Amino acid sequence: MLSTKSLKKDIMKVCDLMYKKGYICATDGNVSIRFQKHEMLITASGTHKGLLEEDDIILTDLEGNVISGQKKPSSEIMMHLEVYKTCEDVNAVIHAHPPICTAMSFSQQAIPTNYMPEAYLTFGGEIPIARYATPSTREVPEAISNFLPEHKAMVLAHHGSLTMGSNIWEAFYRLEKMENVAYVILLAKQFGKPEPLSEEKLKLLEQLCH
Repeated sequence: MLSTKSLKKDIMKVCDLMYKKGYICATDGNVSIRFQKHEMLITASGTHKGLLEEDDIILTDLEGNVISGQKKPSSEIMMHLEVYKTCEDVNAVIHAHPPICTAMSFSQQAIPTNYMPEAYLTFGGEIPIARYATPSTREVPEAISNFLPEHKAMVLAHHGSLTMGSNIWEAFYRLEKMENVAYVILLAKQFGKPEPLSEEKLKLLEQLCH
């Protein structure tokens, strides 16, 4: 079992990467890691993710009660709690504002993955979009619950992205791949109508990877 100190360092590394890659800015976004099954570490409210320190990460139980830390947990804590209660295999959650995924959400677009083999194998047929929900309210867990536990990545309409993983790095890789897929599709549309892979080719991919 990794210590809270080690897990906090992982959160700090991931937040720094997210900030440098432009997936968040200033105090945007929030990150958490499940700890000892019934607790979690989560970034504090109002903290700059590119300048995160250990004291900016709070330990709570899975009801949202603070166990240790002097700051308030992220105002989006209910979203993280919903994921951990619904998905036993998830140990890390990342909410970010990647620009292209977020921009696509303004027109209520899910992100298709059947244009790129690696995207299809990572996410399946598409990355779904959850309806708009007022941030930091019960509306958010209600909006994402329809896609759990099947989907480990989704777009939040007018709000950004939500990715999950068995560890924080898997959740981050999904965020990175998700924004890359959206970027490539955006580029492809500049050259005409993109052509997806056929059902036959997708089935062959599935056979090769199972």
